[in-house]
Amino acid sequence: MISLAIRGGTVVTSEGERRADIAIDGERISAIGDVPSMASREIDARGKLVIPGCVDLHTHLASTPTFTPLDDFEHGTRAAIAGGVTTVVSMVYQEDGSLRRGIERGMREAERSLADFAFHVVVTDPSESARAEIRGLVRDGHAGLKVFMVSPRFVERRDDYRLLLRAASEAGAVVAIHPEDHAIVAARTAELHASARTGVEHFPASRPVEAEVKAVHEAIDLAEETAAAIYLVHLSSRLALDALRDGKRRGVRVFGETRPLYLYLTRAQFDRPDAALWVGQPPLREPDDVDAVWAALADGTLDTVGTDHIPHTRAAKLAPGLTFDKIPPGVSNLETLLPMLYSEGVRKGRLTLARLVDVLAAAPARIAGMYPRKGALAVGSDADIVVFDPDARRTIRAVDLHSACDYDPYEGWEVTGWPEVVVSRGEAVFERGAITGRHGRGRLVARAPYRA
Repeated sequence: MISLAIRGGTVVTSEGERRADIAIDGERISAIGDVPSMASREIDARGKLVIPGCVDLHTHLASTPTFTPLDDFEHGTRAAIAGGVTTVVSMVYQEDGSLRRGIERGMREAERSLADFAFHVVVTDPSESARAEIRGLVRDGHAGLKVFMVSPRFVERRDDYRLLLRAASEAGAVVAIHPEDHAIVAARTAELHASARTGVEHFPASRPVEAEVKAVHEAIDLAEETAAAIYLVHLSSRLALDALRDGKRRGVRVFGETRPLYLYLTRAQFDRPDAALWVGQPPLREPDDVDAVWAALADGTLDTVGTDHIPHTRAAKLAPGLTFDKIPPGVSNLETLLPMLYSEGVRKGRLTLARLVDVLAAAPARIAGMYPRKGALAVGSDADIVVFDPDARRTIRAVDLHSACDYDPYEGWEVTGWPEVVVSRGEAVFERGAITGRHGRGRLVARAPYRA
């Protein structure tokens, strides 16, 4: 007897959709289509979409020696699971010069995770000893690094970061990159402060499109020179997407991510008195940039949507006296990632169902070296499955969501389409509005080396 059968739904993969049943035996999918009639439990998915659990390659759920996130692995993965995200990849930070110590901190904190997880290690000191750790980390399933080009350290130690990318290439680690040019951001910030323009309304001017574009070009050139596979995070502007497109045409191993903020909101948010609630890096852009992001997501220029989930309370964002560069950046996005992309993308004709599944599940799993264990509905894959009601209507309210944050960036939005049941490794962990899985059930997903 199989442990779980999901019957009568429309099964959607990145290749297309069909009406089929799914059988689960233990933690894996054992059959699709021809499913035995006897099961320990059955889920009626008639009228529903059945899609792979989403994989979010960009979250901040782990602490550092100086920072504890509002949404840690316990709270953040509740939001993830409730939104249909069954695997999260969190940033962890190099500690005392060691990349592995960052992983060890992440592993300790992920003991409370409801979802499966993996890591990118943020490299703040690309020393020879740190570079020497990469091969061993990849061998142990940690095939992801992160670099902040906007940091002054990147400018000061550009040659060492070039060696880091080469070492990552040789070991098979993907390098996620925050592409904003430090010199441009620092100069614009100083100019604004010098003229006493320090309010949040000036935040977009401090991090202009040119800073993003210059960094994207430089990152792609570095990847071409070192043969590294790079993952450019939270791309926000038409010109940055043009640079990404050019890099792909040149055959560079470059992937592009956008984040939800750049699909739904524009710079107009910064005309509001509570504008600080939407501060993220880079800033919100113009309507033309939003159109370009949607087009790049549809045509394959962009590979994924990652949340960059790192919320802060209203009080922290709106604290009196904060200059634009001291407002804590980041918002909550995990729980609304899938339903909003379905509602604003699929239902409005901007994306096909297959493309939605590709950018939220298959592509991030492939980039992270998890496919087809994750991101797929296939025999032998982990049974990470979302039974999604395409007609469910919700009004987004922070009070109804599972993040520890007390506001949501899309508060009041009307959304059509919401997860009804979420299955993680064969276990129903979310059912009709209630978390049913236990904290600590999440497991590390070993990332395979990236090979072109």
